[in-house]
Amino acid sequence: MASAAGGPRPGHGLEAAPEPRGVPILTAAALAKEYEAGHISPLEATREALRRVERLQPRLNAFITVLSESALDEAAAAEARWRAGRPLSRLDGVPVGLKDLIHVAGVPTTAASTILKGAVAGADSEVVRRLRGGGAVILGKTNLHEFAYGPTGDVSAYGAARNPWDERRITGGSSSGSAAAVAGGMCPLALGSDTGGSVRIPSALCGLVGLKPTYGRVPCGDVLPLSWSLDHLGPMASCVEDAASAYALLAGAAPVQLAGEGKRDLRIGLCRELFFGPMEAEVRRLVEAALPRLGQVREVSIAHIGLAPYVVQAIMAPEALAFHRPWLDTRRDDYQRATFSLPQRLLAAEEISAVDYVQASRLRALLIEEMEAALDDLDVLAMPTVPLAAPLLGQAEVELDDGSRALPAGITTRNTAPLNVTGFPAISLPCGLTTAGLPVGLQLVARPWQEDWLLQAAYRCEGHLNQHVPRLPEL
Repeated sequence: MASAAGGPRPGHGLEAAPEPRGVPILTAAALAKEYEAGHISPLEATREALRRVERLQPRLNAFITVLSESALDEAAAAEARWRAGRPLSRLDGVPVGLKDLIHVAGVPTTAASTILKGAVAGADSEVVRRLRGGGAVILGKTNLHEFAYGPTGDVSAYGAARNPWDERRITGGSSSGSAAAVAGGMCPLALGSDTGGSVRIPSALCGLVGLKPTYGRVPCGDVLPLSWSLDHLGPMASCVEDAASAYALLAGAAPVQLAGEGKRDLRIGLCRELFFGPMEAEVRRLVEAALPRLGQVREVSIAHIGLAPYVVQAIMAPEALAFHRPWLDTRRDDYQRATFSLPQRLLAAEEISAVDYVQASRLRALLIEEMEAALDDLDVLAMPTVPLAAPLLGQAEVELDDGSRALPAGITTRNTAPLNVTGFPAISLPCGLTTAGLPVGLQLVARPWQEDWLLQAAYRCEGHLNQHVPRLPEL
């Protein structure tokens, strides 16, 4: 059923796949139309996805486990449903990758760590049950930053995932393999987890759409946690339409009517505090050039948003320490070695007191109030998703527009983690390429529980931005 993908090497148990038949790499929405018309079958699309995994895995290292046999079985069942005119959803027969924190019954959940080597899940997580209920084909388990605790994606027992736009560069973390799989055309959709930006950061650095729904909208049960009160799950896709279809299935919601938001201009809020701090000059240029094309832009203030990084650390670190404490006591040497290793980061949380945690929780409530007030007569807030384009693997410094040349701790998550603290829904969209040909992401934020509106606004913005964002050539 399962084959280990591991590091960059050929094989992966896919050698028996038939010869290519010219099936194109399509979005999930386009695949559904082809299935309906009978031009392409789910079995053909899944075989093509598996061929691409076999060919590109040595370069991109996107997967840890490939579920080739069960994926083909699921695709055959989906094909029968489409032929009978009874698909379970618009994602029936669509290959999907899952970050390897998400349990699939009978399949290892590694969290990209040797600590969980051989640990096989006894049951599907709720999100997997929902995907299966819609007929999605589970293609495999994707690579990640070890235990999801890092924004770069380059610390994994299975080797770093690599960015399809430039294989010398990071994908962003922690959902690194999910981003590489979708951007590399291995599957139209993948799921990631997002505790400080881990869906949106790799989506931005790999030219994808990444959605973090409102906290609690998509269930995180039977998914390995990083921080219980900050964890979210969300889809990564190449277009808003696919992200919307995945969101509806994952959240148990009605399909989103993307064209239903009317004709008036979007009212966009721009908060310069924190979100427009030091960044790469090209990122600032691309985002600020994009905003006027999208609607009416007005500057707003969120008085205490600068405290968000403190709040994130004071909540996430103790919660992560609580989960990892048994392994820290018994298997500390089995974590991956890195410049600032996971055990070091976890043990640093011992310096955060119960008073710090409680005060951070109180500040969290204040930030929620202030963000709700900022959005009072606006449709969305907008900002760069990440203040920089994808650095090289191992890169220690970048040149920011305030003159600094270090790669500051926390800058990668600076614009994303505040939305985990408040739980507001947020989406990252591609908004241009740097002169080096690297994607830059634009993040939109809406009020809690307003995913339909956020997706409608993102769909509208995508229509404007797609004229200015070249796509990655097929690998």
